[in-house]
Amino acid sequence: MNQTKILWGSVFSVSTVILAFTWAATQWTAWRLGFQTQLGTPWFTLLGWPVYYPPEFFWWWFAYDAYAPDIFTTGGYIAASGGIAAVIVAITMSVWRAREKKRATTYGSAHWAEPREIRRAGLLAPDGVVLGRSTDAYLRHDGPEHVLCFAPTRSGKGVGLVVPTLLTWPGSAIVHDIKGENWTLTAGWRSRFGRVLLFDPTNLASAAYNPLLEVRRGEREVRDVQNIADVLVDPEGALEKRNHWEKTSHALLVGTILHVLYAEEDKTLAGVANFLSDPKRAIETDVPPGNVTI
Repeated sequence: MNQTKILWGSVFSVSTVILAFTWAATQWTAWRLGFQTQLGTPWFTLLGWPVYYPPEFFWWWFAYDAYAPDIFTTGGYIAASGGIAAVIVAITMSVWRAREKKRATTYGSAHWAEPREIRRAGLLAPDGVVLGRSTDAYLRHDGPEHVLCFAPTRSGKGVGLVVPTLLTWPGSAIVHDIKGENWTLTAGWRSRFGRVLLFDPTNLASAAYNPLLEVRRGEREVRDVQNIADVLVDPEGALEKRNHWEKTSHALLVGTILHVLYAEEDKTLAGVANFLSDPKRAIETDVPPGNVTI
């Protein structure tokens, strides 16, 4: 909110409070004096009651105090109460102004969420991705939106967000766990309610996948093998036009994979590599007799 508008609001609020209490003192004094004609002509009449100008109390006090000192003293207390109330309002407005100033958006509007903002964002759900913790509850996101956590290395992203999420997430999850820390900390628990697979080609305990077993035998086998060779020759799919070596290597791989699928026992990519370059076999006998596929 604009600071000038807040300042004018404070001035208006304080003035209104002082005017209201002064007017109340005027009307109360006139009532106690029986609305005598010596008080002057009323400003207007409301529902049969004469209403006087707010500051007339002070004129009456100066002129008639000697005739009814108790009434004017009480009226003075009422008017003075307006000053006390005005001070309270001024302090309240100052605190409000300071609070609004703290939220200035000159350099951006990001700030720590308040409880009402947390509730409005729906971050108090019992399930979802763990985002953090407020005073007495965990903050979770369970909506269709994406979640991004950006922080330096060793700043607590894993132990603070990822691990708690994996320990409480009831559904499936694919975790890119380069260091293996998430697997070590959460795999045991998640294996109690689902199947847990570790894919690490450098680990003997890794789950394995053999793409050659996905080749559909028959009229589709050549196309399937060509797709596998495409990935091996151009893994990023960035080659718009292949040169001689890339074309011939692709053709060699297609023929070799088809041969391994039909004629070799080790029907894997490792088997294809061993068939092409078996260190135990002399170069003159690359293809053992009887193992030629036509």
